[in-house]
Amino acid sequence: MAADGLVVDVREQSGVLVVRFSGRLDWITYMRAQDVLLDHATKELVGVVVELDELVAESPALLVLFDVVWLSAARWPGISLSLVVSGHELRSTLESRGLPRHIPLHSSTAAAVAAVVRLKHEDRVDAALPTCRCLPHVAERITERACERWGVQSLLDVAPQIAVELVSHVEDDSPLALLLRMRGDKLSVAVRTTARFDLRQWHIMRRNIASIAVCNFTMGETPAGGGRHIVWAMLDVPEDSRRPPSYLPEIAAFTHQG
Repeated sequence: MAADGLVVDVREQSGVLVVRFSGRLDWITYMRAQDVLLDHATKELVGVVVELDELVAESPALLVLFDVVWLSAARWPGISLSLVVSGHELRSTLESRGLPRHIPLHSSTAAAVAAVVRLKHEDRVDAALPTCRCLPHVAERITERACERWGVQSLLDVAPQIAVELVSHVEDDSPLALLLRMRGDKLSVAVRTTARFDLRQWHIMRRNIASIAVCNFTMGETPAGGGRHIVWAMLDVPEDSRRPPSYLPEIAAFTHQG
């Protein structure tokens, strides 16, 4: 897709999302590039690789874009983001400015894809929620079934209540999506929405979730592109409560939705 001189091409390679930018990155196209990457990062496969050889940055300062996206993607949903730069000039520009500060830099797409860490245990639920008063109950039930399916018995009384807390605080006329992720020893409960929380709402929600959680947890908000945000809580799963997931036939709520 192309607009404002910036061309974005997306493809899948060995389960990894490869995004190629070409054209001009300037102060006009910066936000569109950021939205594209955040949107794809939150619809993750196992990682995102970004090809930059055909991208021309109006200013080296604009390249901080990739650190901004990396920080969001690393916090939630916890996926890897890496860059492919084979050209000496762009690589020198990046390195002279200390960029990227955190992101792996590769000289070829094949090397970047091969370096993506693939978790042994990962599963996900993306479920559209109804716009009715039963919304908290539906979110609770979907989360219960996910916990049962993934074998995290110690969180069976915790994660569903956190889902209820999240959806109960969101005031959004648009349909919400409940996003559940099981990655290694982390279980996350999240809601995708166009609504924003103010500081008072964040304080109340954090306090309520702290009273529910019986394990270490973190909370945050990740931009998802297109004016959407993902509000999430990530829980540590105790080692003595984990077992391999049971891949049994499930209800429609567990069907992956892109």
